[in-house]
Amino acid sequence: MNREDILSGKAGLAGIHRALHGQSSRRLLRNEVQGMLRPGFHAGPFHLTRAKFKPGRKLSAYFSFPVLDGAGKVCDAAHLAVTWENSLDESNAADERGQLQEEASRAGLMPVQHTLWKDLRERGIRLQMWPLDPKFSHLVQLGNPSHVAGMLSSLGIAYTGKHLPIITPIRYRPGERHVLRYKLSDSGGEQRLYAKLYKSEQDASRAFGVANRVVDWLDANPQGLQGNRPAALSQEDYAILYPHAPGTPLSHQLDRSPRWLASQLKVIGRALSTMHNGPESLQAGLKENTFTKEAKVVKRASEHIQALLPETYDTILNILDTLQKCYADLPQEKPTFTHSDFKADHLLSTPQGLTLIDLDTCTLTDPALDLGKFLADLEWWFTLKGISGVEEAHAELIKGYQGEDAADPMITERLRRAKLFHILILVKIVARRVPIYKKEWGTKTARMVERAAQELNQAIKV
Repeated sequence: MNREDILSGKAGLAGIHRALHGQSSRRLLRNEVQGMLRPGFHAGPFHLTRAKFKPGRKLSAYFSFPVLDGAGKVCDAAHLAVTWENSLDESNAADERGQLQEEASRAGLMPVQHTLWKDLRERGIRLQMWPLDPKFSHLVQLGNPSHVAGMLSSLGIAYTGKHLPIITPIRYRPGERHVLRYKLSDSGGEQRLYAKLYKSEQDASRAFGVANRVVDWLDANPQGLQGNRPAALSQEDYAILYPHAPGTPLSHQLDRSPRWLASQLKVIGRALSTMHNGPESLQAGLKENTFTKEAKVVKRASEHIQALLPETYDTILNILDTLQKCYADLPQEKPTFTHSDFKADHLLSTPQGLTLIDLDTCTLTDPALDLGKFLADLEWWFTLKGISGVEEAHAELIKGYQGEDAADPMITERLRRAKLFHILILVKIVARRVPIYKKEWGTKTARMVERAAQELNQAIKV
């Protein structure tokens, strides 16, 4: 396997798949991982959960696998991050990783692991196991049950501490982000908390303040949507703790009755409008975003498409160029508060109503972004599930958003810009969500990008 050809994209999708799925590659990974485990334990089947390709730089893959004892009994679940690079980054010095490993060992976080990292320099491969991440050095202590018990006590969270928290990594992506689940059991029953890690105290504090302000506004303006209020902020640990939010993601219920879905979408539209019309206090501390910046993000997210599907990438460039020209020609309005990651996965349906989660991505930008993002997200899910009626779903959302202001010129122009955001975010969704490790990646990516191009042509004609 020629690593340079794979990382440059010259080996095509087949080269990527050989690195991720090939027998020789998997055999190498399994042998190396086995050497990272303590004697008497062995790795069960690898489950590939995510892969990311950055042409000319690196290929990353994330695995989970059970660890079995000598009798074949599952005794732990391991999380592994693998990176292929032409030249391994030396910024994370070995002594720093060694110190974090020692800390993890003292905390009892290595019951089956002998080591948490390994560099295969001649092959350009780096392996890391949870909870190692030098860029989030506080991950180890937030994975330490004793530390977490003390943290909960200091934050005033009701917990007797008779049983140490059970900690499960929900998202392990070294250098990017982490989410941990804390399961707490005491005489009062069981509760679950989720810890979201940040790279600095400032980032965590800002997100905590924004989330609370949004929840306050939704509570004060009931429209059938409530926010998931943070339980606490640990400034020392750069982490926000969220309570478990009950409910089923809307993305899992889009095939329910059209009447039920229409009612939900109207509620969502009204609530989104309420957030966009919130006070200036909602905007405090928000980073600014623009259509141009978002287009640059989409272009960057499509780099792997450029290397593997150059004709499709050319289509993306044409879409981005046309979208930016069309957007610049439309009337603009003052940027305001936006959720900025408003999608069906972040809306939980319960018998009591809907709950909005993930309130740490909010930005100050064109409110049309939220509308366009949700329209694109609905289109993605309807297409993925093979469900008809996406146009009707879009209409119900917009009807709820407009309310009694359907004739308002500002709302009319906002909806025109939302259509451009819709197409822009649809391309972004395709670039990020279609799994590159699956054989249908090429055909699905090309088909969805072409669909975006057709929608743009239709929008221009209107």
